[in-house]
Amino acid sequence: MQDQRQRIENRIASELARMAGLGAMLKGTVNQLRLGQKKRGGGERIAYLLTYKDKGNKTKSVYVPADRVPEATGMIENHRQASAILNRIVELNVELFKMK
Repeated sequence: MQDQRQRIENRIASELARMAGLGAMLKGTVNQLRLGQKKRGGGERIAYLLTYKDKGNKTKSVYVPADRVPEATGMIENHRQASAILNRIVELNVELFKMK
């Protein structure tokens, strides 16, 4: 029983270390907007927006420069991984709680 608890505690510590190593995070999605034709030179105008919900569950949008879109999507992926890790930690803590 004590050995089982130690294994669960070690897994929790391992998951916490993984989460700490993820780096910067953003919540939301990056959307591409087509703004129509350019006035000069032809082609289409494109903008990117990060859309997320704030504390009051209100939708917010932030402009993302085209050259920073890969950075923003990477930070969003970090948030998804952190959420999955957090869910695993909660499950492990429930197991520990049942043991006591």
